[in-house]
Amino acid sequence: MSTKANAITGYTYDDLMLKHECPWAKDHHESPRRLSSILDRCRELNLFDRCLFVKSTPANDNDILLYHNESLLKKLSKAPVQNIEQLKQVCQEYEDVYMNEYTFDAAKLAVGGSLNLLDSIMTNQCRNGFALVRPPGHHASKNEINGFCLFNNVVITAKAAIEKYNAQRVLILDWDVHHGQGTQYAFYDTNKVLYISTHRYEHGAYWPQLAESDFDHIGEGDGRGFNVNIPLNKTGLKNADYMYIFFNIILPIAYEYDPDLVLVSAGYDVALGCPEGEMKVTPDTFAHLTHYLKGLANGKVMVLLEGGYCIDTLAESAAWTLRSLLGDPCSPLQACANPDLTVKKTVACCKNVLKDYWQSLRIDLTEKSQVWIEEALHKRSLNELATNENRPKQYDLTPTLIIDRTGEQSKKLQQNIKRAIELAPHHKPLERGPTLLVYDELMRKFSVGNHCERPGRIVAIWKGLKSRGLDQRCTMIPSRHATKDEILLVHTNRFYDDLETTKTQTKKELQKREGVSRSVDYTNEVFDNALLAAGSCLNMVDAIMTDKGRNGFAIIRPPGHHAHSGMDYGFCYFNNVAICARYLQKNYNLQRILIVDFDYHMGDGVKDVFYEDPGVLYISLHCNDAFPPNEGHPKDSGKDKGLGFNVNIGWLNFDPPAVDADYINAFHHVVLPMAYEFNPEFVLVCAGFDAAEGDRIGWGKLTACAYSQMTHMLLPLANGRVLEVLEGGYCLHQLNICGSACVATLLGDVPVRCSEDSAKYPQDDVSVRTIQMIKDIHRPYWSSLFTIPDEDDNEIDKLAENLQKTASIKN
Repeated sequence: MSTKANAITGYTYDDLMLKHECPWAKDHHESPRRLSSILDRCRELNLFDRCLFVKSTPANDNDILLYHNESLLKKLSKAPVQNIEQLKQVCQEYEDVYMNEYTFDAAKLAVGGSLNLLDSIMTNQCRNGFALVRPPGHHASKNEINGFCLFNNVVITAKAAIEKYNAQRVLILDWDVHHGQGTQYAFYDTNKVLYISTHRYEHGAYWPQLAESDFDHIGEGDGRGFNVNIPLNKTGLKNADYMYIFFNIILPIAYEYDPDLVLVSAGYDVALGCPEGEMKVTPDTFAHLTHYLKGLANGKVMVLLEGGYCIDTLAESAAWTLRSLLGDPCSPLQACANPDLTVKKTVACCKNVLKDYWQSLRIDLTEKSQVWIEEALHKRSLNELATNENRPKQYDLTPTLIIDRTGEQSKKLQQNIKRAIELAPHHKPLERGPTLLVYDELMRKFSVGNHCERPGRIVAIWKGLKSRGLDQRCTMIPSRHATKDEILLVHTNRFYDDLETTKTQTKKELQKREGVSRSVDYTNEVFDNALLAAGSCLNMVDAIMTDKGRNGFAIIRPPGHHAHSGMDYGFCYFNNVAICARYLQKNYNLQRILIVDFDYHMGDGVKDVFYEDPGVLYISLHCNDAFPPNEGHPKDSGKDKGLGFNVNIGWLNFDPPAVDADYINAFHHVVLPMAYEFNPEFVLVCAGFDAAEGDRIGWGKLTACAYSQMTHMLLPLANGRVLEVLEGGYCLHQLNICGSACVATLLGDVPVRCSEDSAKYPQDDVSVRTIQMIKDIHRPYWSSLFTIPDEDDNEIDKLAENLQKTASIKN
């Protein structure tokens, strides 16, 4: 684990790339302004000042020949750029391309800059990077330029990583609105590259109109299962649709693949306002997508610019991508609910054809998706697809995009773009100490013999942070005792007064208290110690809410999540996290608070406090058969208005014990979809480490990887306002390691890589059965959970559409 921050982001571009433009259509949409607008916006936000500039140098022939034919290279190098009519004839041999006298040099710089940035990342000069290059590349194939693309920048970069740096597994994620067929062709028969593409398809009606762009083309030979097409069969898709795809297909597969490098073909033509894509993804969404990719490959993520033709949202989207690479917090998205029916169908089809190759996709039963597979294949058969047989001898010159909008439509779109940008303002990042810590030696005073909940627990975490230098990178927050009024936000007056009497009771009187059956012990120090734990957490809440820090870790004891309003229970006296949540509701008027509990034991006290409260979403990952008895079953889902807001991911079978992959997949398939639909304003974490391997109470096999990754996956929520509060964990060695892993991740360090099999493959007997049950129980309450549409859903969708129109007329 690193002892110091390594958050350098590299970037590359060259001014010559601005000279590449269409000589016969100066207003062509693939124009120099695409790149200059990004440069201007990033400079305006001072983002480049925090980056390492990597100079672009021209690629040599050997670089380009890593993928392309020598004949193509020679032909382009000798293109008659001085004779416009002859040049037009050359361009008409290919589909949608143009050239001028600067194009060939710009294309070599695009490849060369990408390779230089790769070198910087692979030699640890920077952790990640953004290649701001043009012309784009992902449509270019081995012997053909295509779709504004000359050389395939991302393919050459991937091949260089494999040949020069011996990368065994490279993930290429292509979120451009067009399918990167050139990239697919390059790696269709190899497992050294996992290519995942989301693209507008419309059952083959949308360019490039290829059968091989559909979901059923999954690779061949060694590459079977390693080519993942996620076709989008309608326009107007939103953030919720892309996040649904991300959590259900992209992240599970990517984590199971465990790449050595992540490359992104970053086309921003899926962003709101782009006339090419006609989608409605807001620019800040790309920060979220980028953040989740940083959990892979030891953070080695390289983004390469592809398409994007709405200047405003192109520049804003690229800026958010760069901010995410730099480690800035993501802007909260609007609630990601109700993914589109067509997207649900596509995801169901993709899962079904890929499930034999990816264990993480077998969590969902997809047999009923056959009807949608047949529907998709039938609709594809109705469209005239592009083939070698019907390819024209000569293409029309690449046209300028004609935008078919009325004045009123354009005005409304501009208003929507302006609103989307205003809803995601750019805040200046905190310069130092973005992560807060609270720790007080006084919390060691409460001690009961050789009890497992002993003072050494917090000492182990503190020593771990100091030994790794993490404490020096954080901001310390002072401790304090909670007031009685603060405790009464959750607990009864009678309980408070009764516990306070322990301060003056004799040893004999303390021993007479009925604590044995509830797993609690008493000393004269327990009351003040519990007040100090709760008050210190509240100080952390105040500091985060007033921007003294971005997030925090509270090293406190005694723990709290078992404590009920009128009863102490399970080593817990005052319910620290529940008090924090009520405090946030009362003092900051927060309406949506997410509590994630990854302690080995279910937090029954937290559950009871918020059981009927829809303002708090409580999600617990725990062993169903562990303490407390008769609590934490998946079917226990809340009451009245709180129905669906109590989520028990209680592993039904803890033999074999749960491993990292079980928890990570629970996050992908359940926690994150629900969280994004809930859209919390603050995230509280009951951070218990007793599911770690070797713990004397828990019986799990989690490593620091799971705790680091779970922390990383929560950070894009709530504008980064995440507070982890220590609960259980009784192996001092694991507390030292896992606590440090969480704090390092909060600080923005690379999360621990999921390389071991236990971190990559969810267990059928543990997580698969449980997650299936959780989804079945909670689908009525959460639209973002994966579901296979019923056969009559089309009719339901049409009915809803008609009802909506009727309602609009009446209003």
